[in-house]
Amino acid sequence: MNAILLAGGESSRFGTNKALAKLGGQRLIERISRILKKNFDKVYVVVNNKKDYSFLEGVELVKDIIPYQGPLGGLYTGLNYSSAQYNFLLACDMPCINGAYLKFLQEQKRDYDLLISQLGDCLEPLAAVYSKNCLPAIKKRLEMKDLKLTNFFSEVKVKTINEEELKKIVNPEYLFYNVNYQADLEQLVAEFKS
Repeated sequence: MNAILLAGGESSRFGTNKALAKLGGQRLIERISRILKKNFDKVYVVVNNKKDYSFLEGVELVKDIIPYQGPLGGLYTGLNYSSAQYNFLLACDMPCINGAYLKFLQEQKRDYDLLISQLGDCLEPLAAVYSKNCLPAIKKRLEMKDLKLTNFFSEVKVKTINEEELKKIVNPEYLFYNVNYQADLEQLVAEFKS
């Protein structure tokens, strides 16, 4: 299994490129790529501009096939480049992802096109496993300019991991913590110091 890391787009809510924001002395994207490299055969980082991420080592930088299509376009690019049938997709603003969760995902029987965690009514599409079988449905959505990541899910075989299962191995709220605003990062920085 490989991993696809989305470097992100304009980060308009955050104010600057959040992939390059620092947590514990490391850029978010460096921290996350290090965790992914330890847990997957290969890591593809989907970017708009390879030069901005040339400091990353041990990963393959791939440029968006269809630029500015959000996470759906990034997933499409990553799945096209990947050498593996199954790929873990992660956004660059989820720095609390951990090896226990990644190992758990890899141990699941591969009888799905999409393996996704669910907290209450919310799915976590930016920390899920996608099969290359999703590519036709993704391509169709891109052609329709329907860029909402979850809109193609009804066209593929989805397997969900419920909150109770997750709580046996991780704290889901921490695991899926998302850095959207400067305040979100400041809160994490404070936790790192305490």
